[in-house]
Formats: sequence, structure tokens, C-alpha cells
Amino acid sequence: MSLITTTSLSKSYGSVDIFSGLNLTIPPRGRIALVGENGIGKTTLLNLLADIESPSEGKIQRANQLKIGYLPQKSTLNSDHSLWEETLKAVSKLIDLEHELKKLEELMSQTGGESTDLVSRYGTVQVEFEHKGGYTYKTQIQQVLAGLGFKAADFHMPVNHLSGGQRTRALLGKLLLAPNDLLIFDEPTNHLDIEAIQWLEGYLKNYPGAVLLVSHDRYFIDQVCDHIWEMSRAGFETYRGNYSAYLEQRHARWERQQEIFEAEKARLVNELD
Repeated sequence: MSLITTTSLSKSYGSVDIFSGLNLTIPPRGRIALVGENGIGKTTLLNLLADIESPSEGKIQRANQLKIGYLPQKSTLNSDHSLWEETLKAVSKLIDLEHELKKLEELMSQTGGESTDLVSRYGTVQVEFEHKGGYTYKTQIQQVLAGLGFKAADFHMPVNHLSGGQRTRALLGKLLLAPNDLLIFDEPTNHLDIEAIQWLEGYLKNYPGAVLLVSHDRYFIDQVCDHIWEMSRAGFETYRGNYSAYLEQRHARWERQQEIFEAEKARLVNELD
């Protein structure tokens, strides 16, 4: 089942039409890049899919209990908590399970392990905790923060004491760590150096959910995405493959259109003769 399906999706502001009639599908584990010139409506479409804005016409159908992590282009993170404490919020449900396990262990020690109900519940919670990465989440947080360019000394610094670029990276880290089904990123490589961009490429390639992104970094799109959505004043087109494949397909499409145009032109000339 698709994560998101749109039917005849349209958006306008007053008398200005941004786009209309879009029928789109985001499959599980999809890797999609949205491309087009500045001001064409890419951010507006992301806002609609992320449920930040509502469409003027058409429908957006989302999978039940769909979890979306959205990184707007101009985004930051404000918090008095340390970077580590703030990042832990991304895995709060794992921490809740961890606390429950400790509580159950205390109760079982008090009863000598004779309560079958406690033992059964402990087994259930432990399986869920392990399945969701409970025994490795601290290591994973360290790896994500390090991958995004943070030093160990930054982990205990209050988020509000970080630079604007660092706070954006902190938000990106939280989204990567949270159990989202779909990540929607608007210019995710902003504020990242080359090493962090390369790390993010590898992380997204192995990400278990779907990814929809806008980026001016063509090499990044080439490495991460296998489908391209192109927005232009002429309409909306979808292409299979990465950015390099998209350029080849678009050129071939343009050549076919030129051939059709020239053939039609020749036909009209012959009719006039």
C-alpha cells in the first residue's frame, strides 16, 4: 500500500494557480527528488504532503498512522535542553519501554520471579524493546550526531547555545532517529560539509522508510534518489531513475517533441501547397 496518494491535487493562492491536477504516489521505501526552478511551487507541494497546508482542490490519502518527519528549508530547533537530551526525545517510546523493563525487573525481584503475569509482560516488552533497537539506541544517536558533524563536546551543550546551522543539523538528526515512515526534506544538505553530506547519503540509502526531498545538490540526488518529480510551467512529469537518468530522459523527451512538431509543421506546409 502507498504511503501517500494524491488525486487531482490543486493549490492556488487567490487567483494565482500554483499547480493543478496532480496524481502522485509515494510508495514504501520510495526515494523521490522533487525538482524545478525556484518559485515553481516545490515547497508548497511539500507542505501539502506533510499536512502543513490544505489543498484548494483534490484529495490526499495517507496510510493509517503514517508518521512523517518534515524538515522545512528554513527550520531550526529551540530548546533549553542539551543536544543529547533533546535528541533523546526522538526515541522517547524506546526510553519508556526501557523504564518499564527496569520497573518489571524490580517487581520480579520482589516476588522472586514467581509471578507468571510479570514474567510474561517482561518477555513481551523485552522483545519489542530489542526489535525496535532498544539495546543500541544510544550508540545510534552518537553515530548520527557524529555523522552530522557534531563533536562529543557538543552533546551536553544547550541547544539554544548552538549556532543556527548546528540547530538545523540537530533537528535533522532527530528526524533521522525518530521512527518515521516518510521523511520530507527541503534542502537537507544546507549547513552540512562534504563529509556530513556523504554520511547522509549513505544513511538515507539504508533508511527503512521513504524519502521525498528537494535539493539543489544534483550529486546528492544522484546518490540517494531513484525517481524524479519535475515541476515546470509546462506541467508535472515523473521519471524513473536518478538525476543523471532524468536528464537523459528529459532530453530524449524533448527530441521526440521536436520531431513531432517538425512532422506536424511539414504536414501543414504540404496541405497549403
